[in-house]
Amino acid sequence: MDNFKRYQVENYKKDFIHIGQIKWDFEGLMINLEAQKNPRKISLIFADTVYFYMNTLESYKPSWWIESGEDYYPFYYAVDSEYISKLREEVDHIEDDKIIHFVIIGVDNVVDVLTNAFPKINIG
Repeated sequence: MDNFKRYQVENYKKDFIHIGQIKWDFEGLMINLEAQKNPRKISLIFADTVYFYMNTLESYKPSWWIESGEDYYPFYYAVDSEYISKLREEVDHIEDDKIIHFVIIGVDNVVDVLTNAFPKINIG
């Protein structure tokens, strides 16, 4: 987690989130989230290249363990991570110089996305 920085999301009110539906549609990879304490829906749309995504269905991954609920924040990113290094080693035809490792930490899931651009975010 050392290389990861918080990705600031406008209009996000600090709240625990649940990962809802993850799907591909005409806009790209869409990840729908729900806030725990209020009915707000959050949609992240990765419209550009997505090299990889993984949804880990568990309440935590050791590298993302949060000691206190007060420390919780769901959106992080890095431009240098173990997953990015592995992708570059294993895939010869990567066109992008910059790859972003975007992480969403939900209550019961952790979603990792390797992409070339930050997502479009809708909060409603």
